[in-house]
Amino acid sequence: MKSHHKNLSCNTCFLLTHVPNPRMNKRIGAFLEFGKVSVICTRRKSKNIWEPEYTEVDHYIFDIDLPSSKHLLKRALVSQSYQKKALKLLRKIKPSVIYTEGLDSLMIANKYKKKDKAVKIIFEVPDLREAYIADNPNALQRIVASLERKYLKDISILVVTSMKFYDVRYSQFIDKSKVVFLPNMPERSAFDGYKKIQRDEFTIGFIGGIRYMKQMKNLVNAAKKANCKTLFAGAAVNQKDYQELVDCCHDDPNFVFTGKYVYKRDIANLYAMVDCVFSVYDADNPNVRIALPNKLYEAILCELPIIVAKGTYLAELVDEWGVGVAVSHKDEDELVDAIRRLKEDKAFYQSIVENCKKQRDILFQRDIYEEMRDQFSKHLLESGV
Repeated sequence: MKSHHKNLSCNTCFLLTHVPNPRMNKRIGAFLEFGKVSVICTRRKSKNIWEPEYTEVDHYIFDIDLPSSKHLLKRALVSQSYQKKALKLLRKIKPSVIYTEGLDSLMIANKYKKKDKAVKIIFEVPDLREAYIADNPNALQRIVASLERKYLKDISILVVTSMKFYDVRYSQFIDKSKVVFLPNMPERSAFDGYKKIQRDEFTIGFIGGIRYMKQMKNLVNAAKKANCKTLFAGAAVNQKDYQELVDCCHDDPNFVFTGKYVYKRDIANLYAMVDCVFSVYDADNPNVRIALPNKLYEAILCELPIIVAKGTYLAELVDEWGVGVAVSHKDEDELVDAIRRLKEDKAFYQSIVENCKKQRDILFQRDIYEEMRDQFSKHLLESGV
């Protein structure tokens, strides 16, 4: 691909409802090559998982605990405070590009664009809300979907981490020429120190924000039955649920909880501690059925089998690439059988490792930052930034 990014210069503001996570920090890293970058975001008590990564980036962080998007009216009221503060800062920063995600921030970006029509809006879809893809949407869900559709009219770029998001939702009203597909792949340099630790105990790892508690508890029970160790690395999305998960392990030494971690500093060491990766989420959730989490790419990079939920796009790719196994997200015994096979069938395990190597060579041919810069600069230059 021809490089475009040396021709681009812009002042970018990331407008978020959370402190940047590893995925968003990769986007920030790419845009630093284009010029000045700033971040406006909230720190939510309920999702206080990450800390700023780039010291050269101005982070304007407001302690505003936005309610869950499930409580739309309550969230709309609370977000008014964020909107006023964010708009005031945007008028001061005068960005040429606003990079955002989520309906709250999209609405703020659109409000700012009414005053500065030249600003370009990039909207990323990391997950697809159930409100947008409900089989039988209620009145509130229809309102949410309609609002998003309305505010997306003025964007320059739509970023998706799974092309299924575009196929299922956005293909109805956004031209494909505006779409940038950026799988949530890690930067290889974060895994430079990766070296698998040799150990006697087979260890399963869940690495990332801890949620979907039914599936987490299934893992606990299955690990006990399969007589193996389990590592839970990451902060809780919901502290009450997290504590219940810790309690159900009853101080069993076979279960290790690391809590919050710093991605670039810790991620390689965490993956070095496990023999396979657990990524089974609630497949009754329509977003889960079409999402592609970062664990897929991290597991492949580390040559580790991944366990995923049946009936998902993730399972389709895992099966096609031969990089793991799929189980029912509800059937604990099926999970036990899968763990035992990975633990005991050395030939099967090694075949997955070899498939990971093959797929890694395909997926990681280019530096992800170079790929992002080329994609963004091409689209922004075409839109007249």
